[in-house]
Amino acid sequence: MLRIRIHEDGNVCRLELAGRLEGPWVAETENAWRVSLRPDRKIEVDLRQLTGVDNAGRDLLAAIHRAGACLIVEGVWLTALIGDITSQHSCEGAMVQSSSKRLPRRSTSRQQESSK
Repeated sequence: MLRIRIHEDGNVCRLELAGRLEGPWVAETENAWRVSLRPDRKIEVDLRQLTGVDNAGRDLLAAIHRAGACLIVEGVWLTALIGDITSQHSCEGAMVQSSSKRLPRRSTSRQQESSK
């Protein structure tokens, strides 16, 4: 199951995907993306709520990236997946945006006991 939400704001169109990008949902996502394409419009694809991607979904994300869309990711799994896709398919103008929030660093100092 996949939910596709389309948010339009002026010259920016954001596709928000939630669920699994696989099977018949890959074609639905491709249709939503292609309908949103315009020469004067920036496309953003928010992938932060994806829970799975099959090979066809991977290929579609690579094509979307090559076409210049900004992919928004969060988390280790998605960051690694999209990093792999984008390193194999470089293109000018497209970017991957990580929305991960930085956590404050914990102190690494430890008290050491001396045994004398």
